[in-house]
Amino acid sequence: MPCQHNSKSQVKVYNYGCSANRAIAEGLMGILKSNDYLLTEITEEADIVIVNTCVVKQNTEHKIKDLLLSLKDVPHLVITGCLPIVMRGWVNSHLPNASILFPDQADQILAKLANQPVSEIKREEAASWAKLYQNPRERYNPIITTIEVARGCLSNCAYCIVKHAKGKLRSRTPESISEEFRSAINAGTREIWLTAQDLGTYGWDFSPQVYLPTLLQQLTHINGHYFIRLGMMTPLTIKKFETELILQMKKTSVFRFLHLPIQSGSDPILKLMQRRETVSEFLELLTRLKERIDELVVATDIIVGFPGESNTDFQATKLLLQTIQPTIVNISKYTDRPGTIAAKMPCKIPTQVKSQRSKELAKLTGKITETNLKEWIGWKGRVLIDEPGKKPHQLQGRNTSYLPVILDTSTHVIGQFVDVEITEAGKSYLLGEICI
Repeated sequence: MPCQHNSKSQVKVYNYGCSANRAIAEGLMGILKSNDYLLTEITEEADIVIVNTCVVKQNTEHKIKDLLLSLKDVPHLVITGCLPIVMRGWVNSHLPNASILFPDQADQILAKLANQPVSEIKREEAASWAKLYQNPRERYNPIITTIEVARGCLSNCAYCIVKHAKGKLRSRTPESISEEFRSAINAGTREIWLTAQDLGTYGWDFSPQVYLPTLLQQLTHINGHYFIRLGMMTPLTIKKFETELILQMKKTSVFRFLHLPIQSGSDPILKLMQRRETVSEFLELLTRLKERIDELVVATDIIVGFPGESNTDFQATKLLLQTIQPTIVNISKYTDRPGTIAAKMPCKIPTQVKSQRSKELAKLTGKITETNLKEWIGWKGRVLIDEPGKKPHQLQGRNTSYLPVILDTSTHVIGQFVDVEITEAGKSYLLGEICI
């Protein structure tokens, strides 16, 4: 049994995975700091190590497991996130002395460190896991705040392990989200990320149902200077509120950016994946959105090498990407995830084939991105400076479509909004000059 700690104990927090995990990690660090625990970046100095885990991809899982095994001699190791939910047997057998703190119990970190009992998970209630966000937060970047508006999912994609970890959809009330939003703005945040496993289903578990544009309507009425970034949403969900969403995205406080994963350009593969949209439905939706939202930037996700993916299926995916020309594409090579439907499917694709297809898509999408970015040269508009650049005397910001803009300047500060003209385009970013 781990020993109890006094409030001056040093804590190292590791965080992996999605933007929701970022919010959880910030919430954990906020509780610890406000209760006089000392946060450290140096693992060797830590009395307590907390690892917020992710299991979406196999390589991430392996990386985290290697880290956890290297930490087995830490005086107090706490494992949270998705891994202990779906792989508790592995944790118990390999790290019997570690403490497990399930994500829905994250607000009870102090009780866990004091070896006191934590309350049972009530997975049907958003109010239980959202308690974490009623506490002060220690942000990785004070300009950016991630607000987790819902947890869980209504879909059952064949490849997805996250559904097993996060369960059914549980949405927070618009009032509790607005309260956290207002608090973040008052604390100096200028960029708010709304995140969920599928943001498009926010509020569908309420009776009567609430849709995402209703939440946006409330948030954009809050006073302040800020940008709102919408997180990933399943394309099909937008059908329920498409017109209202477009109206909200035309507001100056909402990034003209949508992350709409399609995963494959082949209808037979989409069916095997248990995705609910077809390629033609996706194309029709994008056409309407681009026609009605000026300067819309689209990101999408593709999985290559899903079981049964033929060369014809792969070529269909290439054709889809050439047709829609997305500025951002996240490419993943399929790997079996424990407990998923796809893990039991026959006709697995050889690793070499998956790697080759991934390289082909990376080359194709890299060219599409470069072409799209060049079209922004000459653009003038507002940019929020949100972090330091990689080189001295550089700052990085986001334009109104959430594209990264590098500025050579030392006269402005992070958190400022500046008028910028885009002068050059790199492979994945824009370069701009501040308008005088």
